[in-house]
Amino acid sequence: MLGAPLLVRAQDAGTTVPASQPSAAPAPASGADNEAPPVIVTADRIAVPADQVGSSVTVITAQDIANKQQPFVADVMRGVPGLDVDRSGGPAQITSVFLRGANSEHTLVLIDGVEANDPSSPTRAFDFSTLTSDDIDRIEVLRGPQSTIWGSNAMGGVINIITKRGEGPPSGYVFAEGGSFYTAREGAGVSGGTKLYNYSFSLSREDSQAIPATDAHYGGITTDPFGITSAAGKFGLNISKDFNIDFTARYLQNRTHIDDFGGPGGDDPNRVLKGDQTFLRLAPHLFLADGFWEQTLAVNYTHYDRTDTHPEFSAAQYDGALLKFQWQNDFHLSKANTFTVGAEYGQESFDSSLQSYVTNDTTSVYAEDVASFFDRLYLTGGVRHEEHTIGGEDTTYRFTGAYLFPDWGTKLHASSGTGYKVPALSELIGPEGNPNLKSETSYGWDAGVQQSFDKNRVVFDATYFHNQFTNLIEVVNFTTFQPVNIGRAKTDGVELALTLRPTASLSAGFSYTHTNPEDSSTGQELVRRPRNKVGMDVTWQYSRKGQITLSGTYTGDRADFSPVTGDMIRLPGYTLINLSTSYKLTDNLTITARVENLLNERYEEVAGYGTESIGIYGGLKLSF
Repeated sequence: MLGAPLLVRAQDAGTTVPASQPSAAPAPASGADNEAPPVIVTADRIAVPADQVGSSVTVITAQDIANKQQPFVADVMRGVPGLDVDRSGGPAQITSVFLRGANSEHTLVLIDGVEANDPSSPTRAFDFSTLTSDDIDRIEVLRGPQSTIWGSNAMGGVINIITKRGEGPPSGYVFAEGGSFYTAREGAGVSGGTKLYNYSFSLSREDSQAIPATDAHYGGITTDPFGITSAAGKFGLNISKDFNIDFTARYLQNRTHIDDFGGPGGDDPNRVLKGDQTFLRLAPHLFLADGFWEQTLAVNYTHYDRTDTHPEFSAAQYDGALLKFQWQNDFHLSKANTFTVGAEYGQESFDSSLQSYVTNDTTSVYAEDVASFFDRLYLTGGVRHEEHTIGGEDTTYRFTGAYLFPDWGTKLHASSGTGYKVPALSELIGPEGNPNLKSETSYGWDAGVQQSFDKNRVVFDATYFHNQFTNLIEVVNFTTFQPVNIGRAKTDGVELALTLRPTASLSAGFSYTHTNPEDSSTGQELVRRPRNKVGMDVTWQYSRKGQITLSGTYTGDRADFSPVTGDMIRLPGYTLINLSTSYKLTDNLTITARVENLLNERYEEVAGYGTESIGIYGGLKLSF
């Protein structure tokens, strides 16, 4: 006997995640004060209530982002279990994210469904350095291999960034902020919607004198200023109750001064990285047979245009693009069973002043079944097959399960699957490329228990995870610099998360992650992955008009390479504490303030690169 309704249609999942969930904790089970459970769309490519998801996922809501006031997405995510952020200098410098110890290029980043990983980068990783947090509705961080649903790059997990959808009467805002390091931020946005259409548009700009990217200890003197302009829009048209079209667009332009490397002689007053990023998506959405058959036909386009003024490269230019067609079919076989089958075709291209134009085409098909039984057991199973014009073919699978004990407030959850990452074009083709490279692969599983008390005012989750990575691409011959498939690695550990809501005005989230990251080829520890990390977020709504948030992370000591000798060294642990507050002066005018690095901690996230000291910022936001 099948259970109660399992699924919410994907088109209705745009803004249904409650704003009360601290980002340091997992999505809680349903039932807190009769509140509907949050909806997860990344785990199964359809909208599923969080208490029915077997995968490990954390949701960061728009309210979480507003509470922290962090202008960059990477800083918003610092407290997420199993996620580490490393920045090569101050804000807007190269920023990498590691999920459960996997390499940064093993995380797939989506922005409104568009693959955002850079086709022109050496490894096809996504650089979080310039991604701002303006107008984001929520961020879903899905951990573990997810290639069955999302394809290449999802070996370690997926970070899905979903922007706000307009609704209701027309509204808007303007804001301005300034503070330490001669930093200035300005922005504006408008949104609205009717039964026929919806729209949301935003524009922002940030400039800062910043700090020397090379740490002062290694001779960094010249500051490395940056300027970032970001524009985004979302438009939806409901042609009928069974047919609608969504269009999203995001454009980002940055100019950032950078240094050669984080060590002696790295300080470079003349090196500038200029970049343009464009993300576009057009997605018609059709219901047939009274909603039994749900179709989405999407066209996505990703484009990067970068210029590096390094004199050795003679102002090297890099141009990368990905054009992808997606056809997803969801068959709602019953209220408790949905079968999804889809097909994708993508063409990736890369061109630079150092390498001629190259392409790689991929064709893939996938299928997944999502079912519930007896209102307690929720299972998914899926498979994917993908073929590439260069690099062979890949087949992956994934299974998840969740079992609820409603009377006890207990949820058991587990997942197991494989992942892959297609070699980057620069690794396959070119003077140093190897066309015989195969995809990097992974196998991972996790299992855990979530326990809630007092109508979900207290929620605790404990998860054990294990990952194995094979065929990792490495360079071993430093004469030819040709990459080969020889690397192996493994990671395992524990993620603990606790959510507290003792009163309507106070909420808190705490997390602890222990990771064992090992290079299986050498037996050495993987660099820049701390064994221990703690996250914290506490928000107090002290009046109807004002609130204050204290957030912080502790990052334990970790391995890295010395910028002087190249030998492996250990970077000491550090603690970051941030304090932010806002107060409504009127119904339309809000004053904001925050202090970053409250303890004035001196630390390095990447050996040789500096980080900002204590910073104080304040601003005003006018809503209308």
